[in-house]
Amino acid sequence: MINYLDNAATSYPKPPSVIRAMERCMEERGGNPGRGSHRLALLASEKLFEARSLLCELFSSDDPEGVAFTMNTTYALNLAILGLINEGDHVIISDMEHNSVLRPVEWLKRYKGIEYSVFSTRGDACESIRSLIRKNTRAVICSHASNITGRLLPVGDIGRVTREHGVLFIVDAAQSGGLCKTDMKKSCIDVLCVPSHKGLLGPQGIGAAIFAGDILPRAVITGGSGALSRDADMPPYLPDRLEAGTLPTPTAAGLCEGIRYVMRRGEASIAAFEAGIIRKISEDFADDKRICSYGDAGGGIWLFNVRGVPSQKVSELLDRKGICTRPGLHCAPLAHKTLGTPEDGAVRVSAGPLTRPWQADHFVRSLREILDGEL
Repeated sequence: MINYLDNAATSYPKPPSVIRAMERCMEERGGNPGRGSHRLALLASEKLFEARSLLCELFSSDDPEGVAFTMNTTYALNLAILGLINEGDHVIISDMEHNSVLRPVEWLKRYKGIEYSVFSTRGDACESIRSLIRKNTRAVICSHASNITGRLLPVGDIGRVTREHGVLFIVDAAQSGGLCKTDMKKSCIDVLCVPSHKGLLGPQGIGAAIFAGDILPRAVITGGSGALSRDADMPPYLPDRLEAGTLPTPTAAGLCEGIRYVMRRGEASIAAFEAGIIRKISEDFADDKRICSYGDAGGGIWLFNVRGVPSQKVSELLDRKGICTRPGLHCAPLAHKTLGTPEDGAVRVSAGPLTRPWQADHFVRSLREILDGEL
């Protein structure tokens, strides 16, 4: 039996209701949303609006039309960053950012002449941000939760700082969505970017950028929108402005059921459950000098190395025992640099809401076997 402990990459298994909803959608709502007024096209559009509405309910946003669907969080962040940052602007990111933030910002620096600064998450993050704000600062962009430690940043406090200084606040909720209550209004978040396939327990292939208020980014990807087809430009309103091409209705149906699962079980309950699984694992090795842990094993993630052994080797040995983990830099070299991991990164173990206690026991037993006889 496979022991899947890589939920920070994508949650697995999915609730059965997610799979059934996708099947039903393909059977009963097979039209192309926004392309025609026949009943199957309208049924597809209704399912997309249902998903937009559920995302707004979960993240306390007022306008479902401000929800632009994307392929994943990376695409959502690119739409927000490339669509809202202008030549000559300055932006601020955290020292724990994923490449989905670092790379588009670096691209803008190289080709559009923007500048960016990196605030420290060690100590008072808000004071670090305040010290970096300039007259031309356009946005603060940061992850809500680290994808390698699970550590949460104080987005509510950061949002109030950005509001005080009149700068945009763009939040990457790839690791926090479905695990931590996020109120866009109370936290002064202008754009929240989320995936379906992680904490929201939906399928891969759909994510969203949720825009607050009257923010209207440039269209980064253009093409058919099903609206204003005579115009050479994308429509001047959301979500059509950012949704070029056919949208993935079946995955939206799965996302709806994933969100409903999270709402029924509760974000705090899921987070506590995942933290308990990881605590059971990490505490077993707390006094083992052969193990080096990074961060504080927060939430449902434990990042570790076996001293002197490449992370890839450890993960391969675990895989031989049927255990799925992820070694390396996890697309977050900036965060690994902040934590001081070796050049090849570390091994990440991550639980999900459907992880079972036996999986923690199996992992502990297997890693001990590796430490005691296979290295």
